[in-house]
This record gives sequence, structure tokens and C-alpha cells, in this order.
Amino acid sequence: MNKLRIIGGVWRRHLLPIAPVEGLRPTPDRVRETVFNWLGQDCTGMQVLDLYAGTGALGFEAASRGASQVVLVEQNRQVVAQLQQNKAYLLSKWLAAEGSPPSIQIESSDVLTCLKRLASGGKQFDLVALDPPFRSDLMLATLPLIKAVLKPEGLVYAEWHENLLADEAVLCKALNVQEIDALRHLKAGQVHAHLFALPAV
Repeated sequence: MNKLRIIGGVWRRHLLPIAPVEGLRPTPDRVRETVFNWLGQDCTGMQVLDLYAGTGALGFEAASRGASQVVLVEQNRQVVAQLQQNKAYLLSKWLAAEGSPPSIQIESSDVLTCLKRLASGGKQFDLVALDPPFRSDLMLATLPLIKAVLKPEGLVYAEWHENLLADEAVLCKALNVQEIDALRHLKAGQVHAHLFALPAV
């Protein structure tokens, strides 16, 4: 069975089972390491929304590195069940010396529906991670809903099979913003990883 390895923070080196669902793949270790280097290794106090959570690689990694709240959104029930088990396991390994454990919430829901619900409840996040199923059109459907749940100057991390930053005008239009602050881009194999910020309003 495939395993997911937490690479930094309180749960460093812990291995988590991955639900045996076709097409489910964790963000590769090298990409994750780079992403958290971009974020300065430390997520202390951050509120993180992990959309299309899958293995939970990004959300659990953020919690391990100090995020105070992580919301994982996943539709597949088998995957959700594994996320719940992995959450319980990780929280049982939390060290009291690290202070209060993070709040980890798993939403068994369609991402687009969940985003609308979070927005109508006024919920906003410091970091939104977006890793839809590979080569699906869900990225373009999801981007327009991101702004409503992002704090001013919040960050968006996106993984896709194309470089979203290749045409910034198209990305800005999808996000319904005038401009973005493109911070980082990495291509690893077939995956393009992006980190960008929306301008403070």
C-alpha cells in the first residue's frame, strides 16, 4: 500500500496510509518540500483550506508545521474515511510540549458547493491549496470562487498540468482580480506548482 510521509514539523517522518483509489496521488515529497520552503517552512497560526484534499498531503503538512486551523475538502467517501483515520492518528501523536493541537476539519463535500458555503459564512483563509484531479477542468471552475474565501494578501497554491502563470491576464480574469503577485513557479515532471497572492483590497 502506498504511504504518505510527513516531511516537516511536529509529525515529521510519520507515514500515513493512502486510500486505494485510482488516480489518487500525493504531492511528491520534492514538490512539497519546495512549497513549504516558499512559505518559509513555518505555518504558525495560519488558517489553511486544502481543496480536493485527496491524501491530505498539503493540509496535514501545514498542520504539522504550526497551522492553527486546516479544512480539508474531499468528495470521495473512501478517501474521506482514510483522511478521518489519518487525522485521528496524527492528533494522537501530537506533543503536549507543542501547545494546543491544530483544528483539523474534514468536509465530505463537493468543492464548489463547499466554497460557496464558506464564502456565505464569511470564512476566510491565509492559504488556499488547490490540487484538483489531474487534467480535469475543475481548476478553471474553482478559481473564480477563491477570492471570496481568501484573506487580504492571502496566498493561493495551485497544482495543475499547465503553467497557470503563462498567461497572467487569463488567470486574473478567472480569479476576478486586476492583478496578482506571482511569487513562485516550479515544474516537476508533468506537474506545475504555483504560488501567488491576490492584491490586498
